[in-house]
Amino acid sequence: MTNLPEVSNIIGQYWSALVGFLIVAAYARQRFNEPTFPNRETLPQTVAPLRYLFLPSAYERARRIYIIASLLLYGLLLLPGRQVIEIFGIGAHLPLQAWPLLVALLLVGLLPATSVKWITMIEEQLRRYVHEWFLVPDGVKKTIAVLEDAPYEPPANQLEAVPDAQREWLQADLKLGRGSLRYRWARATMLMASLNQMGADTVHPLRKAAFQPFEEDFDAIQARHKALAQDIANLTKPVTPEKEEALKRSVNILLQRIYAYIGWGVRQQANSERAIVHTLEALGFSISVVEGRRLPDIVAPAALAVAGIVMAFWLAHDAILDSRCDSRSILSAWSSATAAGAMYGLAAFIALKQRGAQIEERVWREASPKCLFRIAIRAGLVTWLAIVISTLIWQFGDALRSLAAIVQMDWTAALPQKANQTDTNINVAAWSFLPVKILTASFWFFAGAAASAILASRMTGDVRRTHRSDRMRDAVWLGIGLGLAVALAQLMQSALAEQLGESPLKFAPIVTIALVGLVCGAVIGIMVPYACKGSLVTPPDPIMARELRNLLREAETTLGTKAVAESWVFSPHSGLPGITPAEAIQYEGYANLVRTLLNSDASREREGSWSDRNDKPTPIAIVKS
Repeated sequence: MTNLPEVSNIIGQYWSALVGFLIVAAYARQRFNEPTFPNRETLPQTVAPLRYLFLPSAYERARRIYIIASLLLYGLLLLPGRQVIEIFGIGAHLPLQAWPLLVALLLVGLLPATSVKWITMIEEQLRRYVHEWFLVPDGVKKTIAVLEDAPYEPPANQLEAVPDAQREWLQADLKLGRGSLRYRWARATMLMASLNQMGADTVHPLRKAAFQPFEEDFDAIQARHKALAQDIANLTKPVTPEKEEALKRSVNILLQRIYAYIGWGVRQQANSERAIVHTLEALGFSISVVEGRRLPDIVAPAALAVAGIVMAFWLAHDAILDSRCDSRSILSAWSSATAAGAMYGLAAFIALKQRGAQIEERVWREASPKCLFRIAIRAGLVTWLAIVISTLIWQFGDALRSLAAIVQMDWTAALPQKANQTDTNINVAAWSFLPVKILTASFWFFAGAAASAILASRMTGDVRRTHRSDRMRDAVWLGIGLGLAVALAQLMQSALAEQLGESPLKFAPIVTIALVGLVCGAVIGIMVPYACKGSLVTPPDPIMARELRNLLREAETTLGTKAVAESWVFSPHSGLPGITPAEAIQYEGYANLVRTLLNSDASREREGSWSDRNDKPTPIAIVKS
């Protein structure tokens, strides 16, 4: 016969969880609009609601993703059941039916408790990730950087709306050197005139309604422009270099604010990043369209291959040496395979991603130990984290009990014995489980660091060099490096586990482990550099493919022959910190510099061979205004 109190408890927990889900969803919908970043100078005064920094088509989608992620986090906290209350160390006196509601109130911050601040920290970090995923506020920062770098030539219809006397000096000063004060002021003045034309002419690319939320910011920009106009008018008299430099800094600040204002508005009237580019081009900017490479497409095949190799190895190991191939063996092999695939896949992704970030920040130098060290540290930490997360997922119950023991400072609780544990006299302290797993996993830092640093260092030379010999050379470097790193990590992990009295899930001879690491490194070396270089020679993105074709055509026209043009485009240059022009055009900071370098190199040595460009200093073009 059914136990009525037990049924009542189940129904009570169900309704409590349902109410908790509604509370979390409602608060997540509202909290999404709270910024997770400081209100910097590049952001409008109207930051709340946050939707003004999103593309209109992306705001609701981003908020839905955040709500779903919050509900998944809530469900994850409910999985352990009543043990959640024990971990929190509060609410122990509450009835069993109330604990789902208690978790919901803690998650949304309605029940402040010093012992569970980590829950609100996780929520805030989750919200920040969603904001950054949809380029908030980085999208506006990117637009400002693009406009600062882009050439500007106002359209004829916007120039015609300017008074004749002003139009003449604007056209004259906009032909001066871009670094001169007169050019910068002419650019700022013309942009202000163009912005004031919004709403007066249907031909204008900017819609006034999209800029309505930022009226206070535009008033401040106009006030700053009028104040500077008075100082600029005094330039007809002799001024000291210090005064002129101070004015130039003030004008540059004004331009950045104008660019930010334009960025806010175009993100309100456009439905995609491509539409933003079209609007900016209609405003008079010459934009080099840059879209990032699809790094997951480059890394994913290698990560899957590594996972397959590791799974096959452990299945063979259990079948040959232990003479078993049951469900437990398959599950254990699957655990190791997913951890290895995630670990080395993330290491390769970080190597390419961080190399690209350093190139965009203009700090990347080919074969620089400092640059490679930064990549290795980040990849090593992520590799360590991947091993820890894998352990927590596959041993979730023990991990939760260990966390509860640490929070409650219970040093006497022991983990329940496993069904396959032979020695029943051994009791493992619950609190030690997490620290021991985290500590023993730390040695895999070396594997991720080695794989990422070697991979980043192999992305050098002519990107057309993807023949079998080149791929084998990459495979040897990655294979040997990763094999040694894996052997070191496994040896140190085994030694520490033995000292701590831990019984590892399974270990194989160090030589065998090193051989598996060597094979995995060779696979990464064969697949990833080849795919990455291939995406530079033949970009999968149609926009980047068009940009590369345009560059090749310009190089052929400037340098004379197709062969010389291709050699110039696909070979590294010291003026581009050792990267190739084919790769440089994929970054905003170098897209226009490539054209300057092309013209400079052509004027210096039109008839020379480009095969030895790395040994020759790149000329520096000095424009006199």
